Amino acid sequence: MRMKITVLGSASGISMRGRGHTSVALESGNGLYVFDLGEPVGRELLARGLPVEHLKAAFVSHMHSDHAGGLFQFVKNLHLYHNHPDYLPQVEEFVLALPAEAVEAVKAFMIASYMFPERTNVKVNYVEITEGRCYEDENITVDAFGTSHFEGLKEYLAGRGDEKGPRGEAFGFEIRGEDRRVVYSGDLGGIDDIIGRAAGADLLLLEFGHLIPLEDNLRKLAGLGTRKIILTHIFPDYNEKTRELQETADAVLPGVVTVAEDGLVFGL
Repeated sequence: MRMKITVLGSASGISMRGRGHTSVALESGNGLYVFDLGEPVGRELLARGLPVEHLKAAFVSHMHSDHAGGLFQFVKNLHLYHNHPDYLPQVEEFVLALPAEAVEAVKAFMIASYMFPERTNVKVNYVEITEGRCYEDENITVDAFGTSHFEGLKEYLAGRGDEKGPRGEAFGFEIRGEDRRVVYSGDLGGIDDIIGRAAGADLLLLEFGHLIPLEDNLRKLAGLGTRKIILTHIFPDYNEKTRELQETADAVLPGVVTVAEDGLVFGL
């Protein structure tokens, strides 16, 4: 099977009608991989008929709640599915890759929500994301790259004096497999964060919420040879303006950009 992408959630930071928060599923070979765990990711995986039993890894680009808010229910689902093996998918273990700053806090919250690792039916193998290779198996490799999404907060974070607190870690991901290269932007500080990665990519999953005005930012991608762009992380003011966004994109990069809706499926 060639790579298949399913958009599970295409909203930005505010809940809105018709869109879940940010989450994308990727199928490759015998594996299912999820990038960002905005709610209601657990429900959407089942609703879209994805092979959850083939889950190998989930990746969180940064800890804003629209990207990580479904994380704990996602893990709880996998735990409780074991009580219903006749009709719910069974996952024995998977990799959960998080920004390094978040791993211990997530482990602590799991315990605070009574998800004790020794009593949980699914084994969570935590990986700390830093720049560079963060995952590899027989189907894909995943390399993380930093974005400037939190750049405006760095001075404030440093001034808090909390050595164990947030450090402003935000990442995008470059996924390779089956002779394809997919770039997932995560949240950006600006379009310059992604230009080097976008060049020649088979698919760019590009967040829109921090790229307004759209046409000015898309022009910077012209001539890079990016074969396909899926525009996601839709800002609330544009939720009812998908057609307008599509027309704007087509005027700059005709035939290249598709504005995401939840449930969009794209094969590579």
